[in-house]
Amino acid sequence: MQFKFGGIHKAILGATLGLMSLTADAAHQIVNVAGTAGPWNWELGGLNGDYAYGLGADGSDAIPDYTPPARLKLADIGIGAGDSIYITYLDGLTNAFGDVPNVNNNGHVGSVFKDDELGSSGQVLPSYYYESEWGKNQDPDDPAPYGLFLQSLVGALTDDGGNIVQLLSVGSVIKLDSGQGFVYGISFELPVGATYVQFGLNDDIFGDNTGSLNVCVSSVDEECGTSPVPVPGAVWMFGSAIAGLATYLRRRV
Repeated sequence: MQFKFGGIHKAILGATLGLMSLTADAAHQIVNVAGTAGPWNWELGGLNGDYAYGLGADGSDAIPDYTPPARLKLADIGIGAGDSIYITYLDGLTNAFGDVPNVNNNGHVGSVFKDDELGSSGQVLPSYYYESEWGKNQDPDDPAPYGLFLQSLVGALTDDGGNIVQLLSVGSVIKLDSGQGFVYGISFELPVGATYVQFGLNDDIFGDNTGSLNVCVSSVDEECGTSPVPVPGAVWMFGSAIAGLATYLRRRV
C-alpha cells in the first residue's frame, strides 16, 4: 500500500466547510462521509462481529449510535480485483465533541483517544483493529505523536453483504525521518472478494459528531488532485500537533 502525505511543513491540510454534491465520471467518484458515520456495520455474533467498536461493543445493552458508512460500489468506476485504487481526502472538517467542525481527515491529533486506547465510553475505537498503524508500533519510545487519533478517517473494503475483506485508513499520522507525516491519500491493488469501499470516522460515541469529509475514489492516479486547500491555522490548531507539540483534549463528560 502506498501513502501520500505531507511532513511538518505540509501539516496543515484540509479545506472549506462547504458540502460537495456527489459527482462521478468513468474513472472516479467523490463520496461525502458524515461525521457521525461508522466505518463498517457490526453485530455481535453476526456481521463483522469480531470488529465491534463503540457503544455496545462489550456486549452490554448500550445501542451503537453510529450512522451507516459512506459506501461506493467499485464496479461503478471500473475497479475490480487486481486493479489499482486511489483514495484521496479532498476537503471538509468534522468534530467529535459537538462543536464547530475543525479537524480534517487526521482527526483530533494529540488526543489521548487513539489506537488501542479506550474511548470515553469505555469501549474500543475502530483504530483498535489497525495495529500496524499504532504509534507505539511506529516508535515505542515516543508513541504519542503518531497513530490513528480520534475522528480520523478510516474505512474498509467489503463484499456485497458488508463483510470486511480488508481494513484501510486515510488519516494516519506516521513517523518520518523529519518528524510527523500526515497521510491524506493511499493507493493499492484491490484484493479478490472486495466489491465496495466504505468510510467512517474513528470514534466510540458518534451521536454528537458534526461536519463531514469529502473523499475521492479513483482508478487513475492523481485523477482527483493531490493538493488539498489548507485550513486556516487558527482553526487547525485546536486539535493538531504542529511540530510535534501535542494538545491533549479533555475527556467527554
